[in-house]
Amino acid sequence: MILSKVILAPGNLQNAWEWHRALWSLFPDIECQPNESSPFLYRVERLDLAKGAEVLVQSTLRPVERSKNAKVAATRMIEPSPQTHQPLRFLLTANVTKTIRDKEAPDRKIRVPLIREEEQIRWLGRKLNGAADKISELKVRPHPPIYFRKGGRSGKIVKVSFEGLLETADPERLKEILVSGIGPAKAFGCGLLLVRRPS
Repeated sequence: MILSKVILAPGNLQNAWEWHRALWSLFPDIECQPNESSPFLYRVERLDLAKGAEVLVQSTLRPVERSKNAKVAATRMIEPSPQTHQPLRFLLTANVTKTIRDKEAPDRKIRVPLIREEEQIRWLGRKLNGAADKISELKVRPHPPIYFRKGGRSGKIVKVSFEGLLETADPERLKEILVSGIGPAKAFGCGLLLVRRPS
């Protein structure tokens, strides 16, 4: 996998969907389709509507050096190789939700955010179940909502960051999660699980 530091140019950054479009432009050989999986996961490290954004991008393909609204500042190859019972520091920003039936249209299901911290911690445990256990030193940090417009539809994403220490249970399952990400709203900077050895 490839980890890249990407700078997004200012302009339209108040619409989170534009972050995704700008990043996808770094992969010109793959057409950006609204309902298609991205070839990358990302996390917004810094956002300034006047100056632009700094984004960490993990991809299976190498991005081009620059496009109209994005440029790659640095890249490096990463090859996660967790070991059974290995302790790892982790960082995850996720869209923590549950699915319920729409009261106005019972045949339709909708996602709603989990607001209480204990619910968010249980969600994290379910997502890592089988891959990691013995989560400790956990810090949970809520973020202000982010808003987007996609076509004629508008929406809101509620993000939460988790930071702590996990112990690897199944290295192969953990590697799958590192590649595919965790939870919904990956197009809006959610789901990238970052791990490192404790210092």
